[in-house]
Amino acid sequence: MTRARTILCLTAALGALGIVGAAAQRPDRVLPIQPILGVPTDPPAGAASEDAFFDDSVVHEIRLTMNSRDWQTLKDNFLSNTYYPADFRWRDQTVRNIGIRSRGTGSRSSTKPGLRVDFDRYTATKKFLGLKSFVLRNNVQDPSGIRERVSMLLFRRVGLPAPREAHTRLYVNDQPAGLFTIVESIDKDFVQRAVGEDSGYLFEYDYPPDAAPYYFEDRGDDPAQYVPQPFQPQTHEADARPEFIVQLVQAINRSSDALFRSATDEYLELTRWLRHVAVEVFIGDYDGFLGNVGMNNFYLYRLDGQKRFVILPWDKSEAFQAGPSSSIWHNVTDVPEARTNRLMTRAMREPDLYSAFLNALEACAASAVEPAEGDQRGWMEREVQHEADQVRSATYADTLKPFTNQDFEDEVGDLLEFARARSAAVSAEVASSR
Repeated sequence: MTRARTILCLTAALGALGIVGAAAQRPDRVLPIQPILGVPTDPPAGAASEDAFFDDSVVHEIRLTMNSRDWQTLKDNFLSNTYYPADFRWRDQTVRNIGIRSRGTGSRSSTKPGLRVDFDRYTATKKFLGLKSFVLRNNVQDPSGIRERVSMLLFRRVGLPAPREAHTRLYVNDQPAGLFTIVESIDKDFVQRAVGEDSGYLFEYDYPPDAAPYYFEDRGDDPAQYVPQPFQPQTHEADARPEFIVQLVQAINRSSDALFRSATDEYLELTRWLRHVAVEVFIGDYDGFLGNVGMNNFYLYRLDGQKRFVILPWDKSEAFQAGPSSSIWHNVTDVPEARTNRLMTRAMREPDLYSAFLNALEACAASAVEPAEGDQRGWMEREVQHEADQVRSATYADTLKPFTNQDFEDEVGDLLEFARARSAAVSAEVASSR
């Protein structure tokens, strides 16, 4: 099949999912998030400065000023979540007395700590450009430093909510601390923008590294088996209403074959959830919903006054590691039953959901290879090259990164190869799976 015919066929898949139209004429356009409640997702008047903070067309500069002993203590105790006061500066704006702490799981570092920045840590009403917090991701598990940014853009290109991201040079007490990614926090502000409300119940899937993998299996009727671990409340902490998590799990595991679809769809819009899974599968993320060690790296938000949950993506630093030829059925049909995700297994028994998953994969493939006017490279290849070129000098100058400059170039080369080959591989496997 010719490249032109391949692109035409794959673009038709996007149309089947209702996520092309004007975007077909502007292939670099990130499609707007489709809000759950049907409200506009354009930022409110006066929010341009917040958008500027996440402007990914530039490499930003952020400066933190703090007691030098506190900074050394944070690095010495990088496994601790202890907060330390600091002053924050971006462009001509300064916010004093904010809180920062070390963060991450496998990415924790004593030399280049990832940071959570909380503007309201010491003053509950304090915000910066409308933001209560954000994350400075250290990318110590990603030599390219761009896997996550590309991944989140793909979520957004197919109309799913995902954090905004951009790169920044960080200075602490005027000393270079390395190149980081600015990551939008998934909090009430994010939920309001993505979903259209913020009064519901937000849970982070918090997977303890030393715990047995979880595959959405039924752990019984006791809410304490699910909340606060692995589903950690981020809002309504005093009354998280964990019984709805229990009900979701029981709908997945206890409903009859005849009632599975209606029982589960009451708690989770299954076709939308499958689009989320399809993005993770397309980008070869084995640390997500269908992860190699059980589920990982997502949030659930339950709409206020409803039973229904919305899934939100988080942390795609392990994306693209599976390689461009990785199977779309990895951890679905190639592992023992005990290691299969219970929701995915049951969903794939439903002909319409099976088809919806394949359609969503084709939509991802189509989006990844969309050419631009005067440039026949696909969107993903162009984006990888653009981001790599944008951060190259800052990456080379980062003496605290745990890899070499050649490692960066090798990883970028691998990502470019993934971008060029992945759509064809996925489309071929989708076709053979129909």
